[in-house]
Amino acid sequence: MIRRLHVPLLTPEDVKPHLAKPELHWKAGYSARELALAWFQAKNDFPPAVRTVLSTVPEYSAAELVDGCFEREVALGSPGRNSQTDLLVVAGLGPELGVIAIEGKVDESFAERVKDWNTTPGRRFRLERLCETLNVSVEDVADTRYQLLHRTASAIYEAKRYRCRHAMMLVHSFSPTQSSLVDFAKFASVIGMPVSSPNTASEAKQFDGVSLRLAWVADTRSVLA
Repeated sequence: MIRRLHVPLLTPEDVKPHLAKPELHWKAGYSARELALAWFQAKNDFPPAVRTVLSTVPEYSAAELVDGCFEREVALGSPGRNSQTDLLVVAGLGPELGVIAIEGKVDESFAERVKDWNTTPGRRFRLERLCETLNVSVEDVADTRYQLLHRTASAIYEAKRYRCRHAMMLVHSFSPTQSSLVDFAKFASVIGMPVSSPNTASEAKQFDGVSLRLAWVADTRSVLA
């Protein structure tokens, strides 16, 4: 079951208890901590690096930060664990709302390749559901990273839950080498939304009434790291 009532987070450290593995993931220079620091330091706005990329996208160019939830669990419509989005942002887009699912990364990968993860009938069932959402086949995504698949589908599911027409799956990278951009670019190409360089967003593509974009933001690590 997903909790719909949330306790306010007052400091970046308040994110730690909500991580899947707090002692492992909350470390200086790691993505969970970097993401929390960057967004808290923005003081109820988008971090400058994120704002710069959003400004290049017509519907997000004047986006307002309405709400945000760290470690947001999203049901995937199949048995198994929920997807745990690092940060889910509800953005004001003029008279409308949009959902931005944000995945923080430093040097971590996007988990296993789909072909290596797809090892049981239950996983195959979940995979088929995700592929149906993104209008691709299981074979199409076999060599892509599984985390990218369910994080992107999560953006669509949450947009529909909020009755939004716009969604984005955005990678907020703090890697000096833009580690894993190659994997992201491969996935983006497979679903027909190419993004091959940092600080760019894809063209929009419709998925079940939701206009989706992908984006990659290159940022720097905090001084505290």
